[in-house]
Amino acid sequence: MRIQGGAALPSYGPNRQFVRLGLRDEQKLLGIGEASPLPPFAADVASVLAVFLGEAFPNLDAPADDLPPREAVAFALAPVERALAPHPAARFALETALFDLVGQRRGLSVAACLADDGRLASVPTNGLLDASAPDLPARARELADAGLRAVKVKLRARDEAGFSRELAALRALREALPPPFELRLDPNGAWTVPEAQEKLARLADVAPRYVEQPVPAALLPDLGPAAVPWAADESLLLPGMAERLAGAPGCAAFILKPAALGGLDRALAVASIGAAASLDLVVTHFADGPVGLAAASELARALPRPPLDCGLEPHPGLSTYPAMAIPQRGRPGAVREAALPGLGFSEEARRRWLATD
Repeated sequence: MRIQGGAALPSYGPNRQFVRLGLRDEQKLLGIGEASPLPPFAADVASVLAVFLGEAFPNLDAPADDLPPREAVAFALAPVERALAPHPAARFALETALFDLVGQRRGLSVAACLADDGRLASVPTNGLLDASAPDLPARARELADAGLRAVKVKLRARDEAGFSRELAALRALREALPPPFELRLDPNGAWTVPEAQEKLARLADVAPRYVEQPVPAALLPDLGPAAVPWAADESLLLPGMAERLAGAPGCAAFILKPAALGGLDRALAVASIGAAASLDLVVTHFADGPVGLAAASELARALPRPPLDCGLEPHPGLSTYPAMAIPQRGRPGAVREAALPGLGFSEEARRRWLATD
């Protein structure tokens, strides 16, 4: 496979900047990718990422067509890995486009390119709500009635009065939707370790599956066993942290964001560490656009063990991006194998992704 041309187009929506990426091979096939850096987790700006990506295109290597798909993509990326290392969103975009191309050339989905031992036909998805919403139980009921089996609730209160209000709302939700409907919570790393221990104990009566990233990323190994299980999210972006947390008492799950981790293959490597420790796995997005969501859906289907319901439902931020149907979307509450190879987009949709605004 030889890359004969590419485009990296900085784009600016009302609330988000991103890069639309495309690569053409010698067969005139088009692979697409997306880099959507999300402040404050990434300081990159679209115009700079577009320059880095444009400079990378001529240096991509040409893998032999008989290499296994993951090895072929790794071979192509090898000459530019050092340049892209500080920019995980850019690496994710370029790697996604390469997997999209390899999949099209071989008539395989990206999930089939990633999976060593088969892939899942579909993966269930969870809803996302905010504990401060005045009608939290009613919104959760709407999701359950639509067929979803799990919801993640963001906890945003930063004082005792606010946390008490959120806890009351969660208790009302739990009364409306008792187990086995699954409740997960996410305070976005806002608590200190002692504060987390105290609040996790108070949350036990709403029976969450886990509480995601209770403390800042670097402090998570210090949390230890708690009244409810906890999960690692942003901590997994730190070098060596996946290995440390895989054996940490209290850790129940790894939350995988391929755009933040620097790509699908890297996310799969982190998933394998978690799976080897019998941790639950969840794939979610970085408020990505349609191409990023399609790539994350393919990752979810390729995991080494069936994941919990994943955070892959459409989100309001998609309105910032060019309108494109996500190929893995079917009924609410699941993503599935797309009808077409690669990421599943049609040639017309791929061209539209790169069309001038």
